[in-house]
Amino acid sequence: MAARPKANLHALPELKNTSDDSIAPYLKSKGWKQSHTLMDVRLILGFTAVTIAGSTFYYDYTLGFDKTKVMTLYAVAAYFVINTFLTWWIWGMEGGKIYVGSKDGVTITISSRAEKHSPIYHLKIVSQSPGQRPTTTEVEGPFTSWFDTQGFLVEKPFMTFISNSIPSMAATTPEGQHLKSKAKPKSTKKA
Repeated sequence: MAARPKANLHALPELKNTSDDSIAPYLKSKGWKQSHTLMDVRLILGFTAVTIAGSTFYYDYTLGFDKTKVMTLYAVAAYFVINTFLTWWIWGMEGGKIYVGSKDGVTITISSRAEKHSPIYHLKIVSQSPGQRPTTTEVEGPFTSWFDTQGFLVEKPFMTFISNSIPSMAATTPEGQHLKSKAKPKSTKKA
């Protein structure tokens, strides 16, 4: 990671977002390839909705409302359907996922959350190796473990936390570096 990210120590969403944003560059440096499918679908849906709205405005502005009434009705219906699907996609499919990537056939999906008034960073990592069922690992760690007193993210403790949280990386990480994270591996059914 090039620059040291800084966050307001008194704003949990900012601490969470800064931590979330630091995961992808770190995993990239370790050879993981990020999948951008979730974001690509969101962008396509969003741009489609904006294109419909912009086109409707343009035709209404140039031709007048009377000539574009029927087209406007269809455009509003299409816009409503696309935005409903976009909302479902963001809440249902993405649902807090901050990273989807793969390396050596292992695919991981990382979701994060931070509860209100609790300075604990919660990660849920779903890992799947070829021919095996997905394994879910839930870990947590205090933000104070990787943010200094001025709000700068300290890379080494954060990288150690992430490395020890991902099962395929933890197997290659020395045991002594494990932070105070509580790993609770549990198997889940294939989705």
